[in-house]
Amino acid sequence: MTNWIQIYKILWKQYLQKHRLWIIFLFVAAFAIGVIGKVSALKQEEYRGIAVGVCWEDEKGKELFRELEKEEGIFRFLGYTDEEEMIRLVENGTLECGYLFPKDFYDQLLEKGAKHQITLYYSPASSAHKISYEVVFAKLFEFLSEDILTDYFEESGYEIERLLSLNGQYAKDGSTFWFEYEAIGQKGGESAENMDTFKGCIGVMMFLMSLLGLGNAMEQEKIWKALPGHLGRRLKSGSIHVAVLGSILMGGGCLLIMNMQRHQGGIGRELMALGAYFVVLELYVRFLGLLIKRSRVLYGLIPILILGSCLFCPVFIRMENYINGAAWISRLFPISFYLDI
Repeated sequence: MTNWIQIYKILWKQYLQKHRLWIIFLFVAAFAIGVIGKVSALKQEEYRGIAVGVCWEDEKGKELFRELEKEEGIFRFLGYTDEEEMIRLVENGTLECGYLFPKDFYDQLLEKGAKHQITLYYSPASSAHKISYEVVFAKLFEFLSEDILTDYFEESGYEIERLLSLNGQYAKDGSTFWFEYEAIGQKGGESAENMDTFKGCIGVMMFLMSLLGLGNAMEQEKIWKALPGHLGRRLKSGSIHVAVLGSILMGGGCLLIMNMQRHQGGIGRELMALGAYFVVLELYVRFLGLLIKRSRVLYGLIPILILGSCLFCPVFIRMENYINGAAWISRLFPISFYLDI
């Protein structure tokens, strides 16, 4: 037992001296990425859409505002009863633009030839006020369409209820041409890949550090063989173990720092995943050590193993969505097990 403790002291000291700059760099990078992620998350929480003011002077205008208020899109409609207050907010940039629905505007719009019933206020710096037309006037025409249709045929002797039922029927049975808007998240196609690329890159880094540790053990094996008894074999086995465990500790530390900065949960589950990844990496590296005896051969395979991990494992893309059988190929690389966990 004392010999193993001394062996691991030597190996850990050697590991820390060799990779100290790399460890510092990774921890600083993880801290910076975590801070950037936290700032981005706060900005997304603060952003609730482009503010557009709506001022009304009668109940019909208030009813129209209530419908606009329910809209879920890039615009956030805010109601005002004081026209001067809304104009002041448009001038100072708090509101992108503002709509005024004056008294009896709805009745005036139903009259033939009525114009300029709605007033739009916007600053010269505004660029989105023209886009707001579509939302506001589309909702307005929903209100107007039924009354316009009723007034148009009122003098013709048509049955109004029959016309309105036909209007609803033709709008739904496909016989009438219309546009339908849908958000990307509502499309019927494949869902987004939703990958944590930073976590995938950390997983690849841990795999690379383990492979380099195996190569280092192979290079020192000639020296260790000259040692008496089984000391050389113990040093080689301990060196591989330290390399794999050190890579897991480095990667786990980076993920922990990032999660602390972003205030994300699931640390217990992440520790379990890292523990499982440690076992997979240890077995994988030792199996490679049985197949490959020379460090030059191992170093020649490292680019292939790392490139294969990035391509076939869900680090940047899910290759199985584009190539049949890619999921089976990904099982040749240990990072696929870690990301699946």
